[in-house]
Amino acid sequence: MTTIATFTRNVLLALAFALVAAQGAAIPEANKRDDSPGFVALDFDVTRNPIDLNATSNAIQKRQPLSIPLYSEGPSYGIRVSVGSDQQEVKVILDTGSSDFWVVDKSATCQRLQFCKAFGTFNPQTSSSFKSLGSSFHIKYGDGTTSDGIWAEDTVSIGGVSITNQQFADVNSTSVNQGILGVSRRQTESADPEYDNVPATLKKQGKIKTNAYSLFLNEPGALTGTIIFGGVDNAKYSGNLVEEKVDIDRYLGISLQSLNYDGNSRSTNFSAVLDSGTTITYLPGSLVEDLAKEVGAFLLPVGVDNELYFINCHKNQGTASFTFDNGAKVDVPLSDFTLQNTLGTCLWGLQNADSHNVPPILGDNFLRHAYVVYNLDKETISLAQVKYTSDSNITAI
Repeated sequence: MTTIATFTRNVLLALAFALVAAQGAAIPEANKRDDSPGFVALDFDVTRNPIDLNATSNAIQKRQPLSIPLYSEGPSYGIRVSVGSDQQEVKVILDTGSSDFWVVDKSATCQRLQFCKAFGTFNPQTSSSFKSLGSSFHIKYGDGTTSDGIWAEDTVSIGGVSITNQQFADVNSTSVNQGILGVSRRQTESADPEYDNVPATLKKQGKIKTNAYSLFLNEPGALTGTIIFGGVDNAKYSGNLVEEKVDIDRYLGISLQSLNYDGNSRSTNFSAVLDSGTTITYLPGSLVEDLAKEVGAFLLPVGVDNELYFINCHKNQGTASFTFDNGAKVDVPLSDFTLQNTLGTCLWGLQNADSHNVPPILGDNFLRHAYVVYNLDKETISLAQVKYTSDSNITAI
């Protein structure tokens, strides 16, 4: 889901991620693949939601709030999942920044028009394996959207593989446009006590060997990407995967040691969360302010109490290089930090994390250029420079 999310049970801020290395044997094309013991690979659909330029321009000119926060615009990643004994298919958003799986009930109330039912709904009455757990579910996201329902268990099929008695939420009221498949750590689950979410159950029921997954967002403009539960595609990156230790208590974050943005080099030494549910990148305020002065980015008011950095749309030549604690390095073209033309300028793809009350986040504009392996068992994230190719060489982790 393309949001930064806050969850119940201590109101948590949710975010996103990836994991470790391997070598090995080729497998055929994705979409429902379970071709080798120990991993499950499948494609997801990429949907891009461009910022409404007219709405953005008007908001800036009139100092009115935007109808949708800019950080939650951009791509989302839709996966087809079947729920119930009768395999009711729904399309949900893959979210590496949250941990809970929830679907929209057939009788749910959509708080934002009727968009929430456009990608399929779930009818628990037609599933003989459905079991209500009798407790309420509530989740709140950083853009203000919420979902409410009940916790339940049922059979879930993903990528041609079925798992039984999977805990999930059947949502009866939501302001989110689509159900969510959260695949992050147990620590960010909104249930108390913690439970086995989908990646953990895949391992527990023997579908994968390791609670890990690798993420390939694909090149800008691509219509599909790939997630491999329990596996890594060695054809999708250059050089070596470098393993970095997760060093944030709750979230999938690693230590960023330095950033070279268009020749402006900075030692950073802070932890950043790798979140596919966030479109752009958020860094500490002092770093963003210094870089803005050097590259000519400038603040404009957006809404009553908000400011965002904008930049000349033509300042998109060059590279930003991110180097991490254990030596992983990812280069990102500056064109991915100039987003959407509005009033002759572009939204800058780096924003102040402090003023938006979020931790440092490396969002989609970074992750598109990395092949990322999230290993939840080892508590590591492995990175390499991405290679855009249709070749596939997958092995189990």
